[in-house]
Formats: sequence, structure tokens, C-alpha cells
Amino acid sequence: METQTNRQELRSVDKFITAGVAGHVDHGKTSLVRCLTGIDTDRLKEEKRRGLSIEPSVAPFQLPSGNRIALVDVPGHSDFLKNTIRGLSSVDMAILVVAADDGVMPQTKDHLAVLNFVNAKGGFIVLSKADLVDHETIELAEMEIREIVEGSFLESKPVIPFSAMDGSGLQEILLATENEAEQIDGKAIQAPFRLWIDQVRSFPGFGTVASGTVISGSIRRENTIELLPSRKEVKVRFIEVHHQRVEQSVAGQRVGLNLHGISLADVKLGTVLAAPGVLSPAGLLNAELSLLPTARRPVLNRQRVKLYIGTYCTTALLVMMENERLHPGETGLVQLRLQEPLAVLPRDPFVMSPMNLHTVIGGGRILETPRQKFRVANSEKTLSYLQPLQRDDVKTIINLYITKFSSRPVTAEEIVSATGFPAERVQSAIKSRVRAGKLLYLDGRGYFDRTLYELLKKQLVPVTKKILSKDAFKPAASADEIRFRLDPNLNDALFERMLGELCKEGKLTRNEKGYRVPNFVVKLPSYRERLIEQLVEFAKKQGYATFSAGTFWKRHGEGISHRDVEKVLDHLHFQKKLVRLNDGRFLTVDALKDIKEKVRALILGKGSLTIEDGKQLLGYGRNRAVPVLDYLDSIEFTRRVDDERVLNPEDCHIRNLRG
Repeated sequence: METQTNRQELRSVDKFITAGVAGHVDHGKTSLVRCLTGIDTDRLKEEKRRGLSIEPSVAPFQLPSGNRIALVDVPGHSDFLKNTIRGLSSVDMAILVVAADDGVMPQTKDHLAVLNFVNAKGGFIVLSKADLVDHETIELAEMEIREIVEGSFLESKPVIPFSAMDGSGLQEILLATENEAEQIDGKAIQAPFRLWIDQVRSFPGFGTVASGTVISGSIRRENTIELLPSRKEVKVRFIEVHHQRVEQSVAGQRVGLNLHGISLADVKLGTVLAAPGVLSPAGLLNAELSLLPTARRPVLNRQRVKLYIGTYCTTALLVMMENERLHPGETGLVQLRLQEPLAVLPRDPFVMSPMNLHTVIGGGRILETPRQKFRVANSEKTLSYLQPLQRDDVKTIINLYITKFSSRPVTAEEIVSATGFPAERVQSAIKSRVRAGKLLYLDGRGYFDRTLYELLKKQLVPVTKKILSKDAFKPAASADEIRFRLDPNLNDALFERMLGELCKEGKLTRNEKGYRVPNFVVKLPSYRERLIEQLVEFAKKQGYATFSAGTFWKRHGEGISHRDVEKVLDHLHFQKKLVRLNDGRFLTVDALKDIKEKVRALILGKGSLTIEDGKQLLGYGRNRAVPVLDYLDSIEFTRRVDDERVLNPEDCHIRNLRG
């Protein structure tokens, strides 16, 4: 059960912020974190021995205001670039540390590029080791920093001189952290749960514990979640936030999840935990790629690169969509063909490096996860969809996405999932198009393009005529026949709405067999007209004697197929000129009326009718009499009581006599 303390804790804080502490090796990142939190983030023996960070480490930090923040101290050495990107992948803001005596160094630039690509929204710069240099050197270092952050999210942010030796600048850093954290919105708590795993461990007596930052949604103890890309379902046994057990964790928090039903070998760094059904592994990613101006050379079509998404690193084949190469400083559309599938969402950021170098050359964002490989022959269609995604054109994308589905409505949730656009923007744009008459809303089912709807609806009448034209005796075109001719995959709700509207408009009529077009008559061949006349005359002569298609065909079938006789009988039955009994035999309507009058008179006289009575009344044996009597039961003219029949109440049999 959720504790009262935990409930109050979640209510009192609107958001949880993660800050990446980034910068070149030996520029004082770990010392800064230690001064702020009292925590030494170099926890591994190898880190102690070498005097540098190898793995990202997290230190919880409470600001003077009471707001809490997680500081992620990342490695500064280029050899550990993969670990650095993993640590920075989910940060909301950045503290970029630059040593005053060294100035800007290669990893300063690489870390800044990573922070830009992962969409860090705020932060500031710390000019460390300020006690080692004079004032003039500090000014020069600040000028150099201003130059490299120009055009980035840190362009107008403070540069704060700091010394870990004497603590100068620490109060300014606390104030800047507070100010930046206040301005950041935080992650989407209302979205489905998702977490990139950046640490995984096994503890005796507890089992597997996976850690990471909750990048969206919330998670509760005992929830069942999905491990991707393997799609294994696991249960959360307990949750820890900064070494304290809690009942629930929300977006922005650093958590450790004890996973039940899975071994350490099943969980790898870079895999994803998510609410079941939210993600699907994808091997193809259509994306927007920006190459850094500082990249040494262009990237070429079909070049292999290292791709970093979330906390995962994989190899990808780069397929250019617009040109054969992308030059430094340029942005283009590409397809990333992954070595192994990843579970990602549109708008997820990525970072890219060459196969043989530990340096960042570019990055971007996923636009969609297609099912098919990009082909030059289809480039116009592909680009016409990706370019609006690239420029965040919600209205155009809604139109394009909905018209992609010509057979069914599309929900707003589908569009949000497929595009990554905020739900509020999608809903607003959809409502605008519904008001303008561009989209049709089907209650609870989604939206459909109005123009396409009217086009399909307009085809229904000609399609129905075509079906009826093939058989003049066909009583109606069934809904299944019409749908098959129009579009076999057409959604039920759309199809039924079209048929209903056409019936209301008088363009179609409906009967028990299906649909007809008013006043649409198919001219019968002369031999069938003669057959109708013969059958009508034959039926009249039969009187009370029921007959089948075979009865007529044996007597008058010369030059006529048995199937033609069956079709004409069906036609006459549909036109209510003949009555079809349960045994497949027929009577004329007039004969049935006479039989009903005689049965009524007999029952009124005797009180009931037996099968013997029926045989005598009809003039033939039990096998032919019973179907007639059963038919009278079926139309509620009579009612069977044991082995006898009685009349239904007066209002029923009067109605039937008239009918």
C-alpha cells in the first residue's frame, strides 16, 4: 500500500529534473558534484585507481528551495563516449564544466553537441579551477566558451567561475541551478510509462534491478511492464528512488526497479522498459540528420555509422533520401537501417559517430518507423510525408496520415503515437478540420477524410446496380457483396453509415435480402419472361397442392435448366406472388389465403386442428400437409399445443387474414 509520506511527497513536487554534468576529462566535474552533494561519484575501483570517471554516476541533490534534482556525472574521456551519451540521454538540463586553465577542449565540444541533440532545455556553464588562473585568463576562457555555445541552448546562460578548493562560486551555482530548474517543464507524467535502462545489477535475495530515468509516465509497485525489444513481460517487485523505497515513481525521477521473473542475462544496457503495448521494435527508422559544422568530412550514402539512441548503441546503415552525401553543417532526411531492432518512438533524439572514432559528428530525431525500406522510385511519396514531419507541420501531417488509411477511421491517439506530436496540438488541429468540414468524426472510432468518404459513398449506387445487373432475378445485393466490390477492407462503421445515408436519401432501399436501387429494373430475356408466365399459370392450377422446382421441371422442363426454374421461383417468392414453405415447396398467395380461412373455420368449430384434420382439409398426405401447418405456426396464425393446433388471439389471426 502506498505510504502517506510517499503520497505527500509526490503531491508537493510538480516535476523532477535531471541535470547532466558534462565536460572534458579532468575539468572538475566530479569535484563539483562532491561540493554540491557531498557524494563521490567515482565509485568503481578502476575509477579510483585512474582518477577519472568511466561510468555515469548519479547524485541526488536538494536545492535550498526544497526542490530536488538528480546530477548525472558523465565520463570526460573520449574512450568512454558511449557511456557519456548513455548518461546524458535523458537529462533535462546541463551543467557544462570547463577548466579555466585548459579552456575549451575536444570533449567540451562533443558533450555540448550531445546535449544539443538530446534536447537539453536549460543549464549554465561552470568555469572550474578558477583559483589556478588570473582574472584575464578567466575572461579569455569565458570568451572562448561564448563562442562555442553560440546558437545552442546555452547561448545566453551564465558562466560561473568556481573553485573546488575554496568553494568560491558555489552559491552562484546553487542559485543558477535553482533558476534553471524552475524554468524547465519537466517530463510528461501523463504519457505511457517508458524508461531506458542505463544500469543493471543483481542482488542476492532480490534478483535483477534495472535503473534509469523515467522519461514518461509513471510506474507503481506490482505493475506489469514490458522489456523491449524482447517483448518479455516482467512484474515490478519494488521501486527505489535514490536508495529509498517508494510505491510509485513518475517521469523525471531516477529509479531502480526490482524485476520479477527475469534474469540478469535477459536485461542489457540500452534496452527499454515500457507500459505493455506502447512500443514495437523497429529495424528501420526514417529520420532527420544534422551533421555538425565541425565534422571532418561529409557522410555518404550507404555509409555505416554508430548510432546512439537512449542508452543504446548500435550500428546503422545510413541511406540518404535527398542526396548522395551530407556535408558538414547540413541537415537532411535519411533512413537508418539498424543492425538489430530497437523500441523507439517518433521524435526520439539520436547521436551519431563514425565507426572508427570516439567523436560526435551529428545527430537528429526519429520521424517515423516505416515498415518498408526506402526506394528511390518511391522517394516523392516518402518525402512528401517526411518533410511536414520535419518542419513540425501538424495540420498537413494529420491530412496525410488520415488519407493513408483509405478503409478505416483513424484516432487522435494513433496520430500522436505515429508522429510524436503533442496530443494537445493534434486534438486542436483535428477539431479545426472537423469544423471546416474536412474530416468526418465517427463516434468512438476516429476520423476519416470527408472527400474520400463522399467519393466512396458516391460509388455505392453504381456498384449495387452492377451487382443486380448480372442477375435479373436477384432480389437484392447483399451488404457483403457491395463491400467486396467497393473495398473489401472498408471499416464496418464507415460502410454502414454510407448505406444508411443513401437509404435516407432514397438512393437505395433495403429489404430482408439486402439493398436495391429504386426504379432500377433489369430487362429479362424473353425466354425467362415466358418461364415466369408458365410458372405463375402452373402454380394457380396446383391450387392447395404444394409443388417444388422439380415438380414443374419434370412436367414442363424441356429446353429449360433446373437452375432457371429455381431462380424464377425465388424471384416470384421475393415479389410475394408465391409462398415458400419450410420444405422448399411453394403455394400461391391466394391458395394460402383460402387455406387460412378454412383452418380458421375448422378450429372455431372444433376448438383445435389435428394433423388428420389438416390432411383431410388439404387433400394430401402427412409429409406435404405438415409443412403447410408449420408455416401457419411460423406466421403466428396458429399455435401448436401438444399434437393439436389452435388459433392465436383474435387480433393476430385477423391481422394474418388481412395480410
